[in-house]
Amino acid sequence: MRILKKLFLFLIILSVIAVAAVVYVRQVVEPRRCLSGEVDVHHPDYVRCGPIVEQDLLAKAQNGDMEAAYKLALLYDVGDRVPENRERAIYWLQKAEQANLADAQYVMAVWAERKYFGASSQDLVLPMYEAAARQGHLNAMKSLANIYRDIDPDKHAYWMKRIRRHK
Repeated sequence: MRILKKLFLFLIILSVIAVAAVVYVRQVVEPRRCLSGEVDVHHPDYVRCGPIVEQDLLAKAQNGDMEAAYKLALLYDVGDRVPENRERAIYWLQKAEQANLADAQYVMAVWAERKYFGASSQDLVLPMYEAAARQGHLNAMKSLANIYRDIDPDKHAYWMKRIRRHK
């Protein structure tokens, strides 16, 4: 009988240790792996990392990290591991764009061309691309060169020259 009590106690202790290990992995190890970039799109935990990545980016963006705000906007736009949310995507992209983040300025122009904000026009799109291009954003320069190709040969030549110098 005494051996059974010891065995039972041993099994209880072993169960507690196993539960503690699972909790540790879920609360400490998995978030670290998700945030380190170790879990890529081909990893089985990729989808489960979505809320962890979202909460991390959200906390950073709310504290003024505009690179995090930009990444959060892309996360919401695509619905990558989190529910797609166009309003949140626009909100965070505008925050990053207002902070003069070149990538955000470029994506804002792309979204404007896609009519995310309603009607689109070159008068709306060109200043956005130009803001990003002035900061050296190569894709913004390429977009401007493409837009100006047929409407303003001098500006087309200017942006082509900037593109060649950028490389």
